[in-house]
Amino acid sequence: MNDKDMFKVPQTGVSSRRLSLTSAFELPRFRKRHRDKENEDKDNVSVLSLDVAETSFKKKRKRSLMRVSASLINLVSSNKQKNDSEAFKVPSSPQSQNVSPYRPPLPSPAKRRSQLTWVDWISGAKGDSVLPVMSHSDIKRQEAIYELYQGEKDIAEDLINVTKLYRDSFVTLGLMSQADVNTLFGNIDSLIPVHQDLAARLQGQRKPDGTTHNVGKQIHEWACSLRVYVEYCANQIKAKSIFDEKRNEPSVDDYLQRCLASPFSRKLDLWSLLDGARGRFVKYPLLVRSILKYASSDSTDAGHLQKSIKIIERIIHDADERTGLARCEFSKSSLVYLFDDQKVPEIDESSALVCNGCMKSTKGSKLYVLLFDKVAVVSRPITQNGRQKYQVYRQPIPAAELVVEDLPDGEVRMGSFRSAFGQGGQTVKNLIRISFQDAEKGQSHTFVVSDEHDKRQWMQAFMKVTSKIHIVRDNKAKEKSQNA
Repeated sequence: MNDKDMFKVPQTGVSSRRLSLTSAFELPRFRKRHRDKENEDKDNVSVLSLDVAETSFKKKRKRSLMRVSASLINLVSSNKQKNDSEAFKVPSSPQSQNVSPYRPPLPSPAKRRSQLTWVDWISGAKGDSVLPVMSHSDIKRQEAIYELYQGEKDIAEDLINVTKLYRDSFVTLGLMSQADVNTLFGNIDSLIPVHQDLAARLQGQRKPDGTTHNVGKQIHEWACSLRVYVEYCANQIKAKSIFDEKRNEPSVDDYLQRCLASPFSRKLDLWSLLDGARGRFVKYPLLVRSILKYASSDSTDAGHLQKSIKIIERIIHDADERTGLARCEFSKSSLVYLFDDQKVPEIDESSALVCNGCMKSTKGSKLYVLLFDKVAVVSRPITQNGRQKYQVYRQPIPAAELVVEDLPDGEVRMGSFRSAFGQGGQTVKNLIRISFQDAEKGQSHTFVVSDEHDKRQWMQAFMKVTSKIHIVRDNKAKEKSQNA
């Protein structure tokens, strides 16, 4: 047998799986080891012993070759069986797997504002050299000026963060349309320079020793720039509606929650930051009065501060009127009419929303009452196209024909028609009834107010609209008065 034929697998007529598999693999090649000529000269082995060694070596090689083939065949067959078993394996249900739910990362520590007073600041920056020579009134005045200055820096920083991290991100990420963003944030860009200007003016009046004097003229010149808040406050009505609508969307709510957990938000949501500017605006008369309180009454600085307070209060009054008109127009646009005769002209003629809120009927249904300056509208709250609307219920009652009755407790029973006139009805408290002066023009409404405080507020609001207020006395009180 030749050396080349020794490594061939014998071919048989019977088909074998093992032989067919071995033919698919390339078997390792073995090189013949050659001895060095020097070693061949030194060997003293006989010819017979060399033939025997060569024969045994060939047998061992043949056995090792068969072992390698068998191991390869077993490996392929085991893998094939494994793949077949995995092909018919039913995937386990998610409930059977112990998968821990997603847990958002812990919120970062909130960024806290510096709460240093002027005394703390001056002690750390300039030392205590100034404080011993100042009176208690002078220190209080410096505290008031420093509070105004620090507040301007804080509100300007908040507004800048709102524009960068909320407004611009909403547009970039496609979370809101440009129209909704403009409605939500309004003219916020015009507010930032106003606060930065006052902070720069107050800082410019500061002396090298840390004290600030004669700020009245600077505040007086700056006060007129607060008129930009008239438009901002009037827009807050629509902005709150857009905010309540968009925060229900999962993508917007997720982004708001992530911002709330970040350090820059100081645990304040977007609406708290937007409404914080309005809160700062209405607080200016109090801040300026605190500076005026410790100023000399005969000084020119006190005169400038008094003029500043009048200007600011007039601007706040204009903002209140514009906000009331905007609230009235927004409420009128939220009404949904079922019949054309419900569109009474008094609704369009109304210019103020005196009071609005939820009350219940004697049957327990929830009603939303809008009391305008010229008409009372009873409605049912509904949702239309994702927005809060109010469907007009029955006929609106004009203020000229409105009659209001303050009913005593226990006058009406709660429940259905059967239980109201039977023994199972439950008597209720805090009742108000409104009706037409002419009963043929429409039905009356009997409301159940949540508590005595709300009832008092509603009665005061009705008194602003109509003079036809009737207080119905209790039957027991009538009997006592008659017996007396």
